[in-house]
Amino acid sequence: MKEKRQNRSRFKMFVILYALTFLFFLAYILFISDHTLKTHRNLNRKISNLEERITNTKNQIGNIYTYEQLSSDSVLLEKYGREQMNMHRPEEDVFVIIHE
Repeated sequence: MKEKRQNRSRFKMFVILYALTFLFFLAYILFISDHTLKTHRNLNRKISNLEERITNTKNQIGNIYTYEQLSSDSVLLEKYGREQMNMHRPEEDVFVIIHE
């Protein structure tokens, strides 16, 4: 009987020690170390901002004309529509040549 109590008390002590070690480790990882949740959240935010800037820059590079230029000049708008959007008038035939 004493042996069972002793085993139970050892088991309880082991569980308590294990739980405390786990909680210390969890607190260390979440708040103290260099790899905290705040750091990861900030880095993920920076990555998404940079990816958005890359996309915007690629779109700006693809667009030769600005919105102000296109809205003020109808000839330029027609040229842009023909070149970039492959638009044409109903009576016209358009041939697109792709260089390889």
